[in-house]
Amino acid sequence: MLNHTIKIAYLLLIVFMIISCGTTHKIKRNFKNSYKEISYFKGFVLYNPKTKKEIINYNGEKYFTPASNTKLFTFYTAYKTLKDSVSSLAYHKTQDSLIIKGTADPSLLYGFDSSKIIDFLKSEADSIYLLDEYINEAPYGSGWAWDDYQYYYMPEKNLFPIYGNIVKFSIIDSLINVNPTYFRQKIKVLDSTAITRELSKNIFYIEKEDKQENEVPFITSNLLVAKLLGEVIQKNITVIPTSKKYNFKILKGDSYNNLYKQMLVVSDNFIAEQLMLQVAKEVTNSYNVKSAIEYSLSNYLQNLPQKPRWVDGSGLSRYNLFTPNDFIFLLEKMLKEIPKQQLLNYFPVGGESGTLKNWYKNEKPFVYAKSGSLSNNYNLSGYLITKKGTLLIFSYMNNHYKIATSEVKNDMERTLKLIYNHY
Repeated sequence: MLNHTIKIAYLLLIVFMIISCGTTHKIKRNFKNSYKEISYFKGFVLYNPKTKKEIINYNGEKYFTPASNTKLFTFYTAYKTLKDSVSSLAYHKTQDSLIIKGTADPSLLYGFDSSKIIDFLKSEADSIYLLDEYINEAPYGSGWAWDDYQYYYMPEKNLFPIYGNIVKFSIIDSLINVNPTYFRQKIKVLDSTAITRELSKNIFYIEKEDKQENEVPFITSNLLVAKLLGEVIQKNITVIPTSKKYNFKILKGDSYNNLYKQMLVVSDNFIAEQLMLQVAKEVTNSYNVKSAIEYSLSNYLQNLPQKPRWVDGSGLSRYNLFTPNDFIFLLEKMLKEIPKQQLLNYFPVGGESGTLKNWYKNEKPFVYAKSGSLSNNYNLSGYLITKKGTLLIFSYMNNHYKIATSEVKNDMERTLKLIYNHY
């Protein structure tokens, strides 16, 4: 009886190996054959963290423009550095005044719990003063497209964000609906317009027949922050010159976990950049993204397979260069260091949430991954749980194509479903 059982198990193993090998060869063949038909650049690595074996490695060592896959590195850096609740406000109390300054927290009045900060400021009986301090770099990142300044996905970085540095406005029953209301007088209604904001001014435009809600970044300044925040707490806030004589305390806000999930699930560029500023402050006492990146590469990620060119937190920059191997390394590292269910909960889920809501639909979710897209580039890196329950790590990168992104996504979905069904 025992011998019979062993024989059956052995035969099943052989069948499984044949199916797996057949699937592997089919995927490899598809990748090689595709170069006869397409002109863009692909890379794909599939890895089993349990057996420590690469199943497929196609151009895994080649550099790609990662787009928002960069946020995986931002997430890991922030996760390793920032603890528990968000550092939301720096304050110093004197006998007759409250001095405040920003901490690069992206969450204030941006869909997160801001009650601690707002209630704290509302309860202050004395005069409130805002220090005129700034981050140690430009409001836009290196390699960002300058003419994207008017699009929701490219707000400025600054020391004291509020409302995500975005103004929302629309026309409802011929009336302008705007949040924050401060900008109402700065919106002009036109018959038609090619832009939604002036390049160097907070002057906004909307077409009178536009039924959509517009989300447009505003130009930040401490004077503007004082006005917007003062409106909320119904108090006057005065901007004063910076000084080193104050002994600041930190007021904590929402959980960092909530920010991490928002950043990865909907691919929020603003949160990514602000988190890297907060990391830099923590490790170098300077609000500078480059400092945070250098610290992470030197202290957390010394053993990456290929040294990346990493220049921002969000992946908006065309200067970023990472390999699929780098993402496999990072994803395995995260799987070792973060409880599996907690880790998967940070990611968009195929067919269910965020940037993957309309893709990889299945009876049981099987793709937990971060997408990354720029014009002519689409990438996906994360975890795949097969029908048999095996967790695999993958990085699938596509650069410099001129076809529709939907075609690229369809090809990726076919490949990942093949893996789901046969591994």
